[in-house]
Amino acid sequence: MNKKERQDILKRVISDNIIENQADLIRHLEDANVHTTQSTISRDMRELNIIKSHGQDGISYYKILTTSSDELKDATQLTDEERLKKLVSEVGVSLTQIEFTNVLNVLPGNGQLMGVLIDNVRQTFKEMVGCIAGDDTILILSQSKDEATEVYEYFDQFMINQR
Repeated sequence: MNKKERQDILKRVISDNIIENQADLIRHLEDANVHTTQSTISRDMRELNIIKSHGQDGISYYKILTTSSDELKDATQLTDEERLKKLVSEVGVSLTQIEFTNVLNVLPGNGQLMGVLIDNVRQTFKEMVGCIAGDDTILILSQSKDEATEVYEYFDQFMINQR
């Protein structure tokens, strides 16, 4: 099975089921005759913009990050910056600046993906020196308080669900 076939099945499984964790996801994929490693599934999930979200019932589940028109957009068409902006607006919980550091809190299970995207865009956003990402918290480091303020303002504009 090639990568595109595997990813198509992954998108269908995520769209058609409520998947709460990667163990459930792997079981569903095995039922669909997709046998691969957890690390491959994690890479596919990043590429396909699959995030963990909270439903109205408070349960976390995986979903595909969609465009603003709520139509699925091919993940290869999104730049890392577009993915970052969309992810911040979907899963961002809070943002706090402390001197030259920003603390971005996100829904559980989304910190690592957010950290990867931040690392990818910081090549062009020099005010970010680096970041440290956990499950639901990302520390974004800058060299000065002024640069940290620029980073704060950048992320704050996408925190639309938290206003």
